[in-house]
Amino acid sequence: MTTHRCDPRRVIAVVMALLLGGHVAWGQPGPADVAYEEGRRLYDLREWDPAIVKFKEAYRIRPDAKSLFNIAQAFRLKGDCVEATNFYRTYKRNFPKEKNLEKVDKFITELEPCARGVKPDPVKPVKVEPVKPVKLEPVKPAKLEPVKPVRPDPVRPDPVQPVWVQPDPVQPNPMPAPVFQPPPQIDRPTPIGQAQRRAGITIAIVGSVAFIGGVYFGLEARSYAQQAEEEGGFAWDPSVEQAGQAADSKAKLLLGLGGAAILGGAIVYKVAPKAGPAQLGVVPHGDGAMLVWSGKL
Repeated sequence: MTTHRCDPRRVIAVVMALLLGGHVAWGQPGPADVAYEEGRRLYDLREWDPAIVKFKEAYRIRPDAKSLFNIAQAFRLKGDCVEATNFYRTYKRNFPKEKNLEKVDKFITELEPCARGVKPDPVKPVKVEPVKPVKLEPVKPAKLEPVKPVRPDPVRPDPVQPVWVQPDPVQPNPMPAPVFQPPPQIDRPTPIGQAQRRAGITIAIVGSVAFIGGVYFGLEARSYAQQAEEEGGFAWDPSVEQAGQAADSKAKLLLGLGGAAILGGAIVYKVAPKAGPAQLGVVPHGDGAMLVWSGKL
């Protein structure tokens, strides 16, 4: 019987090589990951057919939930309701414990009429009777008689006879001193008040424009939120959420600035007739704005 002596250094070298080799193998993505990431890139570019091919390739190598769900999503967005319904039902059957099954049921309910080939009833055209033209009789112009001018008779004044009147003797009578009464005050704006009224109108108009802009960005943020909810699941796009957050911040800022400017313009216009020099400022902060007023009322 022969015995072989083991060199400890050789054993350590072999173990280190196995550990390093295993670490490198574990860090590299597999074929399923490569195919799935390529499908995600094509899905983001809305190239549905190549994306479906890559997701199917990833599912053949590694049958997981996210690949199968994205296959159904791509078919739905492509407009193939039959294939989309089939893959959604396969997804429910193979992965009954996923959290997005309610959304999958909603998609299946929306796609079932299209998958069964049900077409909406055609709209029957409404027959409109032609309107008979109404014959209008020409209107004869009224004949106006000329008005004869009336000449008034000349009035001759009676001759005035002079009458001599004996004046009364003048008696000294002290007259009371006249009492001066100032004219009533009229609430009229000073030149500064007139300028402040015009400034108030201008501030209110600018505030209205800013408020309308805030409403627009608010609707845009709501649209991004609905888009993110519809394209949820494993095909979530972070750029949609970032765009929605930016639109929501703009909406809050413009609504706050617009409301403060409208209120400030109304205040300036109201107190302008009796106000002295005043200053009005709108300071944005947080989710809105703060109105600052300084002046003499």
